[in-house]
Amino acid sequence: MLTVLHDITERVQAQQLLEHRVEERTRELSSLLDISHTVASTLQLNPLLGLILDQLKTVIDYTGSAILVVEGEDLIVLDNRSPIQEVQLMQLRFPLKDLGPIWDTMISRETIIMPDVRDDTYLAQAFRTALGQLGETTFSYVRACMIVPLSLKDQVIGMLVLTSSNEKAFTPHHAALALAIANQAAVAIENARLYEQAQTLAAIEERQRLARELHDSVSQALYGISLGVHTARMQLDRNPKDLAESLDYVLELAEAALIEMRALIFELRPESLETEGFVTALTKQAAALHARHGILVKLDLGQEPDIALKVKQDLYRIAQEALHNMVKHARASQVEIKFNQKNEVVILEIRDNGKGFDTTASFPGHLGLHSMQERVKSLGGELLIESAPGQGTRIRAQIPVHTATHNTGSLTA
Repeated sequence: MLTVLHDITERVQAQQLLEHRVEERTRELSSLLDISHTVASTLQLNPLLGLILDQLKTVIDYTGSAILVVEGEDLIVLDNRSPIQEVQLMQLRFPLKDLGPIWDTMISRETIIMPDVRDDTYLAQAFRTALGQLGETTFSYVRACMIVPLSLKDQVIGMLVLTSSNEKAFTPHHAALALAIANQAAVAIENARLYEQAQTLAAIEERQRLARELHDSVSQALYGISLGVHTARMQLDRNPKDLAESLDYVLELAEAALIEMRALIFELRPESLETEGFVTALTKQAAALHARHGILVKLDLGQEPDIALKVKQDLYRIAQEALHNMVKHARASQVEIKFNQKNEVVILEIRDNGKGFDTTASFPGHLGLHSMQERVKSLGGELLIESAPGQGTRIRAQIPVHTATHNTGSLTA
């Protein structure tokens, strides 16, 4: 009888252990999936890396964590979760030459586990050397440490460091989990860098476009005004009866140049959206489009929306890009711009009577369409593009009200 009870007890314990392991593994896989979704959801490092470290905490019980990247000849902290004051930690720089065998191990793409940073192993000694006096003060809480390389393609770009106030806190299983998460962090860092480069290039292209607009519109208008005034001056002496016609021509050019300058200044200073409003911005853009290209623009904008400034800026850039594409590619003679709030979304719609294009194909020469898609996606919205050859184009951006009201992220033009 005792043997039977013993066997039953062992089977129950084995079943409980198996269930515990399955539950633990499920939690780990769920955390990895959450991190993957987090990395795919944004191109902004802040707060992305912090979210990764928070999710890492659910599967590895650390006291402190940090993501460091190479900058020049040093390692700097990009983000952390630590008992140390953030201002102090973010100011630290760790020269690569002082890391010795620790950095050599990172370059070889191996993970370091130090059960006790105060023992006599060569890696523990290197760890204490790298910290210097900080090891006795700022980092005095550290007993165990795990360091994982951040690798991207064929290059080590930094490291993920986990620390604990308990000895022997980290295991090879923890190392495997941390490495998978470090790879995700490396992808996030690279995506952010590429996005920043793209934004810089976009800003340069925007400045070049504005320079062309100034040359093609305002400078030409000023030249025309100069000629008109010169003609009027001669008519004043020779044929005063024709003076009114010349002055009307000069006045028309001056008004067109003024409209154009206001629109360009608004593009250069989008923060004016905060004071003048989104509806005014689109109205000025429409007036400039008509003055510049003779395109008839119909507006149905309603009241000024109660949405976040950042969302107004992105919607304004979307409208601006759509109108630019319509002028450059569609050869439209008429454009209609609508903006309203319906149920739980705000909707921006722009339609033209241009030549249209095949939306099932790629968008050669239509880089602005990709830019609009990125902006709408960053706001959690949807972008609908309807067009066909000879049938014009309709672009509809739909943004959730909760995003439009509370979004505080940043996408600079």
